[in-house]
Amino acid sequence: MTARDTEPRQTPAEVQAEIDREQRRLAETLDELGEQARPANIARRQVARAKERGTRLVDEARALVVGGTVRVESHLVEPEQGSIRLKGDDEVVATYESRGKMSTEALLLMAGIGAVVTVGVVAWAVRRRRG
Repeated sequence: MTARDTEPRQTPAEVQAEIDREQRRLAETLDELGEQARPANIARRQVARAKERGTRLVDEARALVVGGTVRVESHLVEPEQGSIRLKGDDEVVATYESRGKMSTEALLLMAGIGAVVTVGVVAWAVRRRRG
């Protein structure tokens, strides 16, 4: 006797029901992939990433100058399998790090280096235009 002989056999109606369930799941998956691949949704995600990076840079710069906390990392928490999630119901977990205030000497040094680099780039661009 083989394992196939001991397994309960499905009726044609049960097989058809299983095929229908799998087709619905496949259709839902394709709909989700199609929604994610829409150019408007891709652009929205890219804009959100750019805003997040810009916000992080501003936070880092502010924390370096005046001291304070900086967000190190944030991520969405995936819902449990089978749970219902409404639009806008995302749970974000963020990790923060405390930064001390930068010394006045370091700030002046950075400002000086920035000014020298800026003057150098402007001089190079002017010289390049003149030919």
